[in-house]
Amino acid sequence: MAYLQSASVVAQDIEPASLAEAEAEAKAAIEPTISVSLNPDAQALVASTNAFSLDLLREADAPDTNLIISPASVSTAVGFAYRGAVDDTASQLKTVMRYPFDPQQNLRASGALMSTMSFSAKGRELRTANAIWLQEGMPFDQRFEQDMNAYAKAGIGRTDFRADPEGARQLINRWVEGATNGNIAELLQPRIVTTGTRAVLVNAVWFKADWQFPFSKEATRSEPFTAIDGSISTTSLMHQWGRYAAFRRDGVSVIQLPYKGGEVALVVFLPDKASALPKFEESLTSKALSRWLTDLDKTAPRETVLTLPKLKMRWHSDLAEDLTRMGAPIAFSDDADFSAMARLPYPGGEAEEIGLKISHVIHEATIEVDEVGSEASAATAVVMGIVVSGRRGPPPPPPFVFKADKPFLFALRDLRTGLLLFVGRYVRPDPLQE
Repeated sequence: MAYLQSASVVAQDIEPASLAEAEAEAKAAIEPTISVSLNPDAQALVASTNAFSLDLLREADAPDTNLIISPASVSTAVGFAYRGAVDDTASQLKTVMRYPFDPQQNLRASGALMSTMSFSAKGRELRTANAIWLQEGMPFDQRFEQDMNAYAKAGIGRTDFRADPEGARQLINRWVEGATNGNIAELLQPRIVTTGTRAVLVNAVWFKADWQFPFSKEATRSEPFTAIDGSISTTSLMHQWGRYAAFRRDGVSVIQLPYKGGEVALVVFLPDKASALPKFEESLTSKALSRWLTDLDKTAPRETVLTLPKLKMRWHSDLAEDLTRMGAPIAFSDDADFSAMARLPYPGGEAEEIGLKISHVIHEATIEVDEVGSEASAATAVVMGIVVSGRRGPPPPPPFVFKADKPFLFALRDLRTGLLLFVGRYVRPDPLQE
């Protein structure tokens, strides 16, 4: 009867007065969902982007490290460069990024997907934005520019990287800060933009929403959290008694926590043992992830005793080396061919500047989870330099106990499209949080 003991610890603070009241509250909290419809190409892109999410999750940082990323943002931004790539450069990017189509068709699919990633309604908002900055005087390929305007809806700005790289960096950072509601103030750090920068391709994603079933702040307590290595520290754990889609399989519990409106949910994967997260993460193939999420969608909400830590995380990195190791070195080398983006040299440019390559793929993501809801943001900048010569019937079952006081994986999932907007792992309390 351990589950009853666990439940009683929090029931005194947050157990509903009656089941009827709880169900009435839940029904009242559900608002109409902002629906969308995806064409087959966009659906294929969702599947491939989610697969890339797992690749990047494993590659981006050590398995015993807290991590928050938006592979959807990375895929979108790199997809802009992919639209301008040809031959082996395009082939390697297609493989590593798991793009399902050729560059132009992929951008069209991305445009259809991005059109679903902006909404604003009571208690929730999701928005994405794209922008490109280009060296003054350097022309884009006309078809590339037309496609970026038509599908990416990217504003194209001109700046002089050669004469004032610091001014250009600050200009781009101000745009990113605005696009992420002030959460990412310095995506591009000093010396990333140089006199050799010729284009910067940026995608930003911002999400903020209230929980469909908020936690009670009075039930939040400072309690132990066990890390992967068995060490124990203290952090703020939120407690909730509610009805959630949740189940356990093969030593791992999964739960889906919806935000207002039901468009987006936080999905949490929690291994039984603190030390088991790396092994679960490694075993989480695209097919396995799809099965988990499909089964979660089929699971009816059940009485659940939920414990979840408050989170406040930030992660920043240049993903150029990661993508190179994953199998796309050409795009970052002097052998890169982005001639479908721009042809160099160009009138007014230097004769020795014969092409473009990717210098950096700068990514920053943040997430904050508390009793009210969540806020997450991400931005990705692809910096292009020159080449010289992302679910009650009687009798009621016992409550499902989901106690995230040990390492877990999580994802912010758009339930309308299936796209994983953000993914991450939480292995120990973060100093930022304290």
